[in-house]
Amino acid sequence: MRWIRTLSDWVICTPALAWSAFGACVFAFVFGTVGWYGRFFGEVNAPLWAYPFIPDCPLAALMFGIAFILMHLNRTSNLLNQLAAVFCIKYGVWTMSFWALYWARTGNVELSGVFSGPVMFVTHLGLTIMGLLLLQYARPGVRDSLLAFGWFVLSDIVDYAPIAPGRLGGYGYYPPLPWINGDPAALTPAMMWNAIVMTWLANGLLLIRALAHRHKVAEQPAPARASAR
Repeated sequence: MRWIRTLSDWVICTPALAWSAFGACVFAFVFGTVGWYGRFFGEVNAPLWAYPFIPDCPLAALMFGIAFILMHLNRTSNLLNQLAAVFCIKYGVWTMSFWALYWARTGNVELSGVFSGPVMFVTHLGLTIMGLLLLQYARPGVRDSLLAFGWFVLSDIVDYAPIAPGRLGGYGYYPPLPWINGDPAALTPAMMWNAIVMTWLANGLLLIRALAHRHKVAEQPAPARASAR
């Protein structure tokens, strides 16, 4: 809807609002990484190359903040816009899906702190909306779509591929999910497929859009083709 784009443009162009949004995203990154992933980082022996693929939701918030402030500074990165948008949508939906399944299996909807299910559901609904808003600013580009696709495929491999079977899911470099009836991996298969489907669905649709745009531009006369880019 046009009014949403107008409101987003206004926030981006207003320094106090743009920098406040950036600060909130940095805070969310630090708070989420330390509070939710902190103990996990101390327990898992992950190689250094895997660390950018571990704190998914906090990193999504940070990427959104950087993409947002770069637009405010007129230094927009289309690759970052697309990467951050898919990051926010994928892991926002993933987290909401997990808690919905957890509540359906246990009936335990308990508000016990900032990392309780209801709070995380609401905050990750916000993360998903952030991704959808940022998607407005991601121009169709085949190279950017392929690079983003590659990032999320590698992220899923780090989390779930059966390469280093020390934990269920292979590498297993994700925080342990809450147990269900004494089973620490009750929802791991469902959440693995959730992540994989979101990777292929979100990035696949963006790649199709980019290819369609490239085909449309190629059919235009040379002057129109230059302006379309």
